Parts: sequence; structure tokens; C-alpha cells
Amino acid sequence: MVPECQVKTKVVQIINYSLSFLGENAKNAIIYQFMNNNHLASEEELADHIEEFESYLTSIFGYGVSFILPSMINRLYNQFDICPSSIARLTLAKAISEIRRRQVQ
Repeated sequence: MVPECQVKTKVVQIINYSLSFLGENAKNAIIYQFMNNNHLASEEELADHIEEFESYLTSIFGYGVSFILPSMINRLYNQFDICPSSIARLTLAKAISEIRRRQVQ
């Protein structure tokens, strides 16, 4: 079992890592804008607004998000050593919900 705060920390780390291919400035701008628009005080709060974050990424990248989100989902499952039934049909929010259900104390 894993504490909820550790799940949030890993989610944020994976989001940061997965968006880093855009470059540090672009990644920081995306995260900053999302946090600012949603009045979040810390990056850990991002994990509590993951559905909105997915929508935000979709509004930025359109179809390109279909390449970004599966990478995030796969990394999440690997971090928690869970074998998903099918990554193809999962959203990031559903993946995090499943990980919380299986892992959180």
C-alpha cells in the first residue's frame, strides 16, 4: 500500500517528465497556465484535477494528445508495478483512479 501523498507526487513527476520533451520552458508554461487558470497553489494539487488537466492538454495538442497521454499512463503503471488490462482505452484520470484503488492506504 502507498500513501495518497506519494501517489500525487509520482503523478506530478510523471507529468513533468512526460511533458519535458517539449522543452523546459514549454513544459513549465503549460503547467503554470493550468495551475493559474484553476487557482492551484502547488503542483501536487494538479493530481486532484487530472480530468481538467487532460482536457487542457487536449485543447492545446488536439489529436497529438493521443501520443502524450498513453506515455503518461504507461509510466504511471510502471511506477506502481501494476499491469493494466488495456492502456489503449484508459484515460489518465481512469488510470490514476485505478492506481489509487489498488495502491492507496
